[in-house]
Amino acid sequence: MQRIVQISDTDPPERTDEKLLPVEDMLDILRLISRVEPLDILLQRVVDTIAEAFSIRCVSLGVFDEKTGLFVPKAIHGFPPEKAIQIKKHGYTLERMKRDLVDELKIGRSCYYVRMEDQNIAYDDVVDYILNPEAVDKPRESPDDWHELDYIDFVMTDRIGNWIGWIEIDEPTEKKVPSKGAVDRIQILADLAAIAIENSKMYEEAVNAITDSRGYLDLIVHDIGNMAVPLQFYVNSMVTLKSLDERTKALGKNALALTNSMSNLVESVRKFSEAKASETLPKETLSLKEVLEECIASLKRAFPSKEIVVNFDAPANPVQILADRLVFDLFSNLLNNAAKYTVSPLVEIDVKITEGYSANTVRIEDRGKGIPDSKKDQIFARFARRPEGYDGMGLGLSIVSLLVKRYGGIVAVKDRVPGDCSKGACFEVSLPKITDSEVSTQLRDEERLAATQIMSDDFFSPRKA
Repeated sequence: MQRIVQISDTDPPERTDEKLLPVEDMLDILRLISRVEPLDILLQRVVDTIAEAFSIRCVSLGVFDEKTGLFVPKAIHGFPPEKAIQIKKHGYTLERMKRDLVDELKIGRSCYYVRMEDQNIAYDDVVDYILNPEAVDKPRESPDDWHELDYIDFVMTDRIGNWIGWIEIDEPTEKKVPSKGAVDRIQILADLAAIAIENSKMYEEAVNAITDSRGYLDLIVHDIGNMAVPLQFYVNSMVTLKSLDERTKALGKNALALTNSMSNLVESVRKFSEAKASETLPKETLSLKEVLEECIASLKRAFPSKEIVVNFDAPANPVQILADRLVFDLFSNLLNNAAKYTVSPLVEIDVKITEGYSANTVRIEDRGKGIPDSKKDQIFARFARRPEGYDGMGLGLSIVSLLVKRYGGIVAVKDRVPGDCSKGACFEVSLPKITDSEVSTQLRDEERLAATQIMSDDFFSPRKA
């Protein structure tokens, strides 16, 4: 049976002293929840809002701590600092919570009004919540009066009904029992706080999962990568021994190919991880021509056994892009694929920069196996299958796609000879042109950095006597 006599269900229409929850306060709390702000900040905002909006002098809020298995106060409003410190040291078991908050004390869906008369057990920690010790022994003058030992708890639950915390009214400013309207509105804030607590828990679990996955990734990239290097050396040394018969040499060469594939896969995973995680990597103004020239030089060093011919066509005027250092990986992947999928010892690649109205486009054409139309939409997916006869998991083009999106560009694949995929593939990467405002911002950043360096050098340089 719910206790409803202490709080009136129907307030007189003419009553004008009851405060309403300001819309801007509700929006602030919703904004904090949607941004996944630190939980302590949000919970403190909730108790402060309750106190200010509903004339509550003292409010406390607690949450369930999975490490200790106890409910502990996390946000306090209105108590003197020394009492707030003591209150935050308390912990309450679920058994005690449910023993104190029985159904007979319910005044709302998840709201319990515990009057002085209902408290049969004397707890030592109650003294920290008492602001006026001299009023403890005074009788209640009327049902609407608030007694020093009264409290109202709003229990917060998760989506499956588990108790995860509470909001507690410890003392109204005017020492009067809050109206039903105020209780209903505070219940809304309690429900929002419950959502925030549950979201925070899921967010923390997600962060922990990411941290674990990064640990496994470091294991693959660092430890297994380090194993691959000496393995390559040993197998390569073995296959060059003159004492080996042809069959053993063939087996050794197969082992060397697999080792090289493993090493390449580890490097691709590293680059893909770096591209995914480096969203905040600073961008700078780069010469597109110089980027491609460096990638072409790197390509020739990567395939010493092949004759690499690159026909490079670039405008005479500077063509600049706004990118970070990973842009070199973008074009290196495309150039390396062009060389890798050309079976003949001679590798001929056409590279051309074209300036458009709003974008600069790099066109890379090879004379390799080509890509059938049925595969063109799939090649940028993670772990896409490579053409038959080639090892590896195909992370290279997914890295290209990821980086192009990061720079706000577009990547497409076509046939070098339209309609005949067997004549080779053509990749087009279009990157946005740098606007005047971006150039100005970049210059200001560079000037600010230079000025900071000058001031730093001047500050730390020896002073002349």
